[in-house]
Amino acid sequence: MTHRQQALLSWAAAAAVLLAGCRGGSRPGSMSSSSGSTGSAVTTQTSGWQTGLGVLTETSDEGRTGTIHTIAAAVLLDGEGKVADVMLDELEVELSADGKGAVTMPTDYRTKRQKGDDYPLAAASSLKKGWAEQADAFADYLTGLTPQQAARLETDKDGRAADPDLLSGCTIRVDKYRDAVAKACASAAPLGGAKGDRVSLGVAAENASSDVTATDDKDLNAEVELTFAALTLDADGRITSAIGDMAEPALTVAADGGITAPEAVRTKLELGDGYGMRGASALGKEWYEHSAGYCSYLKGKTEAEAASIPADGSDPDLAALCTISIDALQKAVGDAFENGSL
Repeated sequence: MTHRQQALLSWAAAAAVLLAGCRGGSRPGSMSSSSGSTGSAVTTQTSGWQTGLGVLTETSDEGRTGTIHTIAAAVLLDGEGKVADVMLDELEVELSADGKGAVTMPTDYRTKRQKGDDYPLAAASSLKKGWAEQADAFADYLTGLTPQQAARLETDKDGRAADPDLLSGCTIRVDKYRDAVAKACASAAPLGGAKGDRVSLGVAAENASSDVTATDDKDLNAEVELTFAALTLDADGRITSAIGDMAEPALTVAADGGITAPEAVRTKLELGDGYGMRGASALGKEWYEHSAGYCSYLKGKTEAEAASIPADGSDPDLAALCTISIDALQKAVGDAFENGSL
């Protein structure tokens, strides 16, 4: 038995339970496959192929310092339910406050993939590889595995891979990447991705705090708006499926500079009807339904065509499907296209 097989068989069975519903699973905002395709060849090619997006956000606080740590994974599962393609990204945001409640937010909201050589991992790595190279090596390792096998990937006490084959190309911590991939697989749905497509992930992040100083009368919410886009692209660079999601993690800052992190952060897709937009929507739709409408409108479009979609609501075809602001979604889609072309 190979090291890889031993690693896959030794992981706790609990992880597999998470993915029990992965094949054919649904989630709020899921879109059905396009009904415009005809012919048995097309049906066979797209049958069972699923696109998924998984987001894990953790927050922490220590005195007058707080962190927001997000990992996102986009996956494409083939007709047998195996991992066909994966892309990962990661964002770490740290903020601080002084004794008078004044908050210092970061000025750089780029992800590790977006930073490229500006993220100084290669020089410190025994492999002399940057973050994207190592994350992509991990993604390549997962290709051909079932979601259950991927979720059972064994790691050591530091979260690094236990399999020497994987360690030869990736020495960074991967336990959270594994969990994000598991989450993406669990939410995957047949949205139009097909054999020969590649998956890409885009992220847009910005400071969404409404103030810079907490007072005795009012705590400050130090918030970051995170937007994610998972795309599958065909050989011509056209979108075959898309998922859009957002999260708004916020740390609470008191007048004395003390910072409190929330216990959990859920995305808008995960909140589903609990997000509470339907009553205020002119279309009577919840956020995930607006996002699904926007994503369905993207199908078949090239990078230039997607970028040209007006964000002011002036496109009547899009307005019939989606009336939420798409500015951040457009940025995330643009980032996904850029990552998909590399």
